[in-house]
Amino acid sequence: MATRRQWTYEETRAAFALYFLIGASKADKRNPDVQRLAQALGRTPDAVAMKLCNIAANDENRISAGRVGLAHGAKLDRTIWLDYRDGGDEFLDGALTELAGAVGHTSVEFDSLAAVSRDLEDLPEGRERSSLIRQRVNQSYFRNALIDNYEGKCCLTNLSISAFLVASHIKPWRVCDPKTERLAASNGLLLNALHDRAFDLGLMTIDQQFHVRIARCVPHDDESVRALWSYNGVEIRLPRTHPPAREFIEYHNDMIFKG
Repeated sequence: MATRRQWTYEETRAAFALYFLIGASKADKRNPDVQRLAQALGRTPDAVAMKLCNIAANDENRISAGRVGLAHGAKLDRTIWLDYRDGGDEFLDGALTELAGAVGHTSVEFDSLAAVSRDLEDLPEGRERSSLIRQRVNQSYFRNALIDNYEGKCCLTNLSISAFLVASHIKPWRVCDPKTERLAASNGLLLNALHDRAFDLGLMTIDQQFHVRIARCVPHDDESVRALWSYNGVEIRLPRTHPPAREFIEYHNDMIFKG
């Protein structure tokens, strides 16, 4: 029987970057990017898909309070998350470099990585471009986490058309602590585009009991009544894990909501 080849740290870090880009729901052997990474590493698509699932099993945004990752998962999969927690964006930059270079084995292009940088082609290589790519990768991860936790449906209307769903930060991205708040699933709501915009502008919020509140400044014309006021007092549908945290709701109510 052939000995199973152990995953290296570099290979695992490349898989970690791919997980940030595609999320757990697309960690499938039929996914073209999974197949490309498998080719680059000289592994099977099944092996790469399993690796992504093991990485997902150690993701705090997917693990209910008090649980731990897969008991049989490799220690390296847990170590990667600890190193990311310590290194933050600098660690993610290295992981994306590993993925982009397919860990030195071959030069393959990943659809998911190309998608987040497609609009930045006019920017020259440098700190600004790298920073914007990293930001989009982080936002992609945050969106994937919320889609998974909210089961792909708007927490207010149950709309499930992906193109209309937005991963809304409760405490805005620009004022979040990059390591502890920005990507926390408990700092997010999965909303349709209309209610995301209302939430972002402070025309809508949620209270500590997860009920919607509409700002008094919103007019009571027919369209506003239909689109916003009809949801006043409605309880949002909570995610499978990591419901909106009290501190983030308080921030939105105090600093964003127009009252």
